[in-house]
Amino acid sequence: MIKKVPTISGLHYLRAIATVLVVVTHNVSAASLDKYFGPGMLTTFFTSGGGEVDFFFMMSGFIMVVTATNSATGAPRYTPLEFLFRRAVRLLPMLYLAVAFYNVALIMSGAQPDFWGSLRALTIWPVGEVVPSVAWTIRYEVVFYAIFALCFLLRPKFWRFILLWTALPLARYLLTGASEETDSLASFIFSPFNIEFGIGVLLALSMRKWKPTYSFSGQIFSLILLSLGIRAFVVYFGLEIRTLTMVLSIAPLLLVAMLVAVGTKTTRESRLGLALGDASYSIFLFHQPCMPATLLVLAKAMPWLPTSVAAIISSLVGIAVGYLAHILIEKRIQRYFESGKTKPKLQPNPAL
Repeated sequence: MIKKVPTISGLHYLRAIATVLVVVTHNVSAASLDKYFGPGMLTTFFTSGGGEVDFFFMMSGFIMVVTATNSATGAPRYTPLEFLFRRAVRLLPMLYLAVAFYNVALIMSGAQPDFWGSLRALTIWPVGEVVPSVAWTIRYEVVFYAIFALCFLLRPKFWRFILLWTALPLARYLLTGASEETDSLASFIFSPFNIEFGIGVLLALSMRKWKPTYSFSGQIFSLILLSLGIRAFVVYFGLEIRTLTMVLSIAPLLLVAMLVAVGTKTTRESRLGLALGDASYSIFLFHQPCMPATLLVLAKAMPWLPTSVAAIISSLVGIAVGYLAHILIEKRIQRYFESGKTKPKLQPNPAL
């Protein structure tokens, strides 16, 4: 029987913090539009991505190594088929529901459904716009899962190949001078995000020998400060998401936050932090379709609201909808597949 991997609370907290910041960023950007409330106090600070998505990629690299391989021997816990099946179950049902939910929201608002954007999201197509737009991150996750299954599970001796894949964006820059992503297959393959997956993998590998045990009461507070500090760093220097410059600039800061998350533990766990961390994927997918309707109602009913207040209210609505989707749908799907009623047989894993 496969031994269960213990939950790493710090990663749940970090995932929750990053998700909430993504939700707030999207809502502040939307609320700042003239058709709603116009620019406000928080608009400048939440104009674009501030490193939160980068957290997800680094955490993904770390979590896959920790949960899918033996911490002592490095031996695979799953076959490649079992691993990919687990990942598909984790990602696809909620993605498909989010695409349907988004298009229903478009129809109810009087707009036309986005057929091509939906199709690209449903098929994980590597280029072009997707709906909901946050689904673009899943493309990179799927590629990483395939490479991870090859290098760590099918042929464990090939694990160093993943370091080569991590270095591809640097090679592209040295050969062509290109440091930004464009809407092309080559740009997708040579994505700067590869570097963040690789850092997560290396951190997990290093923890096979390094077993941190330091405990302190300020873990969550420290992670919040670090996350906000990284966003402030990105805003101050005007770094753009999906660029090699931004990835290389914030990678050391992301790593510090990861070390706090996995290298320490809080003296008292936060039920809210764990709950939001568990629900982060559903919140990430479902908050976006809620924004237009919520902000429209607020703009008509209370046009005097400050932009920041409207954005926070809209963020809370999106988080609540995503959390309900997690409780009512996502958890039931996971329980069904973890019950052993489906093939290949899956082992429950609380760290995922």
